[in-house]
Amino acid sequence: MNQNNMDQQGIGVTVITGFLGSGKSHFIRQLLTQPNAGQIAVIVNEIGQVGLDHLIYRHLSAQVALLEGGCLCCQLHADLSQTLRELFMLAMQKKIPALRHVIIETSGLADPSAIVFTLKHDFFLKERFYNAGVLCVVDGCHAEQQQQENPEWLSQLLAADVILLSKEDVCPEKLPDLKNRINVLAMGVPVVSKPDLEETEDIFGVLATLKQQGKQKLAAFGTRWQAAGRQTLKPQVSHTDVDVITLTLGQAVKRGRFIAALDAIAEKYGTALLRMKALVQFVGDDHFYHVHGVHNQRSSFEVLDIEPQERGGITPCVVLIIKKGYWEEKDRAVFS
Repeated sequence: MNQNNMDQQGIGVTVITGFLGSGKSHFIRQLLTQPNAGQIAVIVNEIGQVGLDHLIYRHLSAQVALLEGGCLCCQLHADLSQTLRELFMLAMQKKIPALRHVIIETSGLADPSAIVFTLKHDFFLKERFYNAGVLCVVDGCHAEQQQQENPEWLSQLLAADVILLSKEDVCPEKLPDLKNRINVLAMGVPVVSKPDLEETEDIFGVLATLKQQGKQKLAAFGTRWQAAGRQTLKPQVSHTDVDVITLTLGQAVKRGRFIAALDAIAEKYGTALLRMKALVQFVGDDHFYHVHGVHNQRSSFEVLDIEPQERGGITPCVVLIIKKGYWEEKDRAVFS
C-alpha cells in the first residue's frame, strides 16, 4: 500500500472527471489492464437513454455499475449511494471479488464536487469508503474553446486533486499556453501527462502522492479569490445548453454508409458537436466496433472483445450525439 494511504481506512474511491471527449474512458481502460484490475469496480455515469461505455469496460472488469439517464451531480445522488452500498455488500457476501478500489467515471457535464460531498456525508459510505481523489482529464486540443463556452469545464478543473493532460501528441503546440492557464486557474494542483502515469504499475499510489503534494491548493484558492479581482473565475452552477440524442437501429449497417453519416453530422455541426460515440455492427461482420469523436475529429473504429453469449442483448447500432443547441430531427435520416 502506498504510504500516503496508510492512514486511510476502507475502500478508496477515485473520481475521474473531465469535459466531453477529453479521454476519460481511454484512461480508465488503461487502469483496468493492471494485474489487480479484478479488485477494481467501475461506476459509469452516462448521459442518454442507452449507455455505451460500460460495454467497453465489461470485458476488462466484471464489476461495472451503469447509472443512466442523467447527470451524476444533480440527479443521481441516491443512485450513487445505493450502487456503492450494493457493491460493498456483494463483496462482503463473496459474490464478487474483494474490492480494493472504486472508479467513478462522471459524465462530461458533471460537477464532481457533489460526489465528494456524498462520500463525506453519507454515514454508511464514509465508514467504509474514502475519497482517494479527483482526477480531471483535460483535452489538450480543445481546452481553450471548452473553457470559453462551457461552465462545467472550470467546475471540473477546480474540483481536481490531480490534472491529467490528454492528446499531447495530437496538439503539442497548444501545451505551453494550456499549462500556464491551468496554473493560473488551479494554483497548486499537480499536472501530469499520460506518459508519466503509463510508466508506473501503481497508478493509484502515484495519484495519492500527487494529491498529497497538492494539499495546499485550498489555501491558494482563498488567496486567489481575494486578489487581482479574479472573483469572475468562480465556476457557474448552470449547465451548458445541450441536446442529447440517442439513435438506435435494430440491424447491422453498411460500413461505408455509416461512416458517411458520421462525417456528414460532424461537418454540419462542427464545433457545436461536443461529443459523438457509437457502438456498431456492420453487415457481413460479426464483430462490434466502437468509435467516438469530438467536434469534427473522429477516431478510428476499434473492435470490442464481447463474448458471444453477451451479444444477444446488444443493439446492433447505437449512436449517442451531444451537441450545443437543438438537434434537427431530419438528421436522423442520414443514418437510416
